[in-house]
Amino acid sequence: MVIKPKRCAYCRKIFEPTLPGAKVCRPECAAAYAEKARIKSEKTTQTAQNRDLKAAKLAIKPLSYWRVRATTAFNKFIRLRDHDQPCISCGKTAFEVEWQPGGLWDCGHFMSVGHAPELRFEEKNAYKQCKKCNGGSGRYAKKNKTVADSYEENLRKLKGDEIVDWLKGSHEPKHYKIPDLQEIEAKYAKLARELKKEL
Repeated sequence: MVIKPKRCAYCRKIFEPTLPGAKVCRPECAAAYAEKARIKSEKTTQTAQNRDLKAAKLAIKPLSYWRVRATTAFNKFIRLRDHDQPCISCGKTAFEVEWQPGGLWDCGHFMSVGHAPELRFEEKNAYKQCKKCNGGSGRYAKKNKTVADSYEENLRKLKGDEIVDWLKGSHEPKHYKIPDLQEIEAKYAKLARELKKEL
């Protein structure tokens, strides 16, 4: 039986095997090849263990953890969706807005998350808002009224009375479970990636 020459699996030199199943050309290559295979096997095992550990850690995360992740993904999507729009409240553009720690823009909810948690992930209820209007709007009653009024006025111009009146109406409470929040995070993370590619 003639055995054709083959390439050594370790040193890559062409050799003539003495046995049909030989993969390496000499004992030194056999030892080195075996060691390489052992290291690869250990890395695979370690990767699988790390993956299992990560999954176990995620499995014990509380609902609040997933709510934060879903909110972060949703807020990012809203900022990207409205990237070429001015602040929904004051109407200022990026050239007019003062820099604030954490960037220029927030995702501002028309009906606040505290007042209407069931509208937290409602796209019709969230628009790009400058940090000054969003973050400072609750500090003073007078300013809060001004920011809220201008938000409503601009939203009525942008979306119409029907949407605003619907947002201000009563809504069925939503009781999000962890799988719901994971689904929301995945959905808006994907939409944000797609929008980012277009920008």
